[in-house]
Amino acid sequence: MSTTATTADSGAPGVADYATLTFAYFAVGVTVSVAMLDAGVSIPRTLTAAFVVYSATPQLAFLAVKAAGGSAIIGVLSGWLVASRFGILASSLGARYEASELERAAAAINSFDPNVALAMQQDEAVGVRRVFWRVTAALMIGWWIGTVVGVLLGNVLENSDALGLDAVFPAALLAIIGSSLRRRDGLTAAVAGAAICAILIPITPGGVPILASAVGAVLALGVAVSKPDSGADR
Repeated sequence: MSTTATTADSGAPGVADYATLTFAYFAVGVTVSVAMLDAGVSIPRTLTAAFVVYSATPQLAFLAVKAAGGSAIIGVLSGWLVASRFGILASSLGARYEASELERAAAAINSFDPNVALAMQQDEAVGVRRVFWRVTAALMIGWWIGTVVGVLLGNVLENSDALGLDAVFPAALLAIIGSSLRRRDGLTAAVAGAAICAILIPITPGGVPILASAVGAVLALGVAVSKPDSGADR
C-alpha cells in the first residue's frame, strides 16, 4: 500500500462502524415508516417519502405538526426547517471535497450528519470522498431496508409502541445534538427554542411553535459572535 493510501485511510471507519451505522438507520427507517402508517399515511406515500426525502427529521416534523392539528403547509415548512442543517453540512464539506461539479452536487444532496462528520475527519481528499460515499451507502442500505420492514410491520402490529420503536428516533436525535449542547451557542439555541415552544404551544396552531423556535438559532449566533467558544469546548 502506498504512503498516500495509508494517509488517506488514517482514522477511517472499519467494517464494524459501517455495520453499526447501517443498523442504526435500519432502526430509524422502521420507526419512521411505522409512525407514518400509524398516522394514516398510505403505503405508497410512505415509501415515496422514504426514497425521495431520505431523512427522518422532516418526515417526523411533518407528522408532529399534523398530529397537533396543523396544516400541511406548516408541516412542510417545519420539515424544511429541521432539514435546513443539511445545507450547512454540505457547505462545510465543500471545502474538503475535491471532485467534478456533478459529483459535488450529488454529495451535497446526500450530506447528512454521520457521513459528513466522518468524512471531515480524514486527512486527504481521497479519504474524504471514499469515507463519505461508503458511509452514505451504509446509511442508504439501512434506511431503505428499514423502511420496507417498517411497512410490513405496520400492517401486522396493533400497537407499534409495544416494540419500543417510539424511543428510537428521540434517542438518535439526542445523539446528533448532544455534542452541540456542550457548546455555549448550541445550549443557547436549545434553551431558547424550547422556551419559545413551551410558550406558544398552548396559544398557536400546530407547527407554529416549531417554526418560531428558529429564533433560538438567531440568538445563538449572537452568542457565538460576542463570546466565541475556546478551543477546549469544541
